[in-house]
Amino acid sequence: MTPALRNLEMTILGLGFLGLAWGKNKLHGYTTPNRVEKSDEEGKVAYLIDIFASLRRFLPPHVDLRGRDVLELSPGASRGNGVLFLALGARSYHAIDVFDLADGEDSAVYDKLLDRFLEGREADRDRARTIARTPDAREFGYAVGRDFDIPRLAQGRSFDLIVSCAAFEHYDNPAQAIAGLTQVARPGCDSVHIIDLQTHSRWIRERDPNNIYRYPETIYRLFRFPGQPNRQRPADYVRSFEAEGWSDIRFVPSRTIGSTLREASLRGLAAPFADRDDMSILDGALTARYPGPRGSWEAAS
Repeated sequence: MTPALRNLEMTILGLGFLGLAWGKNKLHGYTTPNRVEKSDEEGKVAYLIDIFASLRRFLPPHVDLRGRDVLELSPGASRGNGVLFLALGARSYHAIDVFDLADGEDSAVYDKLLDRFLEGREADRDRARTIARTPDAREFGYAVGRDFDIPRLAQGRSFDLIVSCAAFEHYDNPAQAIAGLTQVARPGCDSVHIIDLQTHSRWIRERDPNNIYRYPETIYRLFRFPGQPNRQRPADYVRSFEAEGWSDIRFVPSRTIGSTLREASLRGLAAPFADRDDMSILDGALTARYPGPRGSWEAAS
């Protein structure tokens, strides 16, 4: 197949997947933040431990979580990350989201999670169990709002660690979200955000990971729904954090497009993406520090 024919095929197929995603959202709303079935508790535990390890991997070396007040943006269907932060000595954890997916989560999942997670002090793990079992514990908060007003959802709290995983790519206005989290960040706050930059529809992402970047904005937005990937790239996120006064901002790629797909995936992209030098990045983590004394990258090195 010639490159031109492949581009045409992927463009037509991609439009079909955009339509399917739009239709699914209209019928069912946003209900599946990941591939783990709600009934699969063992799968959920393994998934949460993996995500938590990924977040920790991008923290500055030797950062101690003890005594931290942690904010997680858009945790999806589980607050399990919060239990693990508490198990490593965090003082508190608060999660905020647009969709109420984690409400009513069975605390038995937290027990299974802590049974598998044996790091840190036993006393901290016991404290995490107690807090997670306590209804409406302030040290284990959760707030939801369709407007995603971060300062309001923070409920008067401030934080020295702010994290998210596969969340920022779903925000319609990432710059507004960054402005909001800046308002609740203490001086010296560390921030880690894992961002998935590729096409999300499962079949086509394996064959054409840059498919969502093939369309002009007017066509792409015809299929708009809450949570649709916003198509921002690493440099866009970096500029938004810079605009809010964050420092030591880095985007560290985790995966890039493989050599067998790279040339085809970079060909035929819409004008805003055609000449960018970061279009081979599939996902990665943005790290930053809000100016101040605690948790600086230099002190943690």
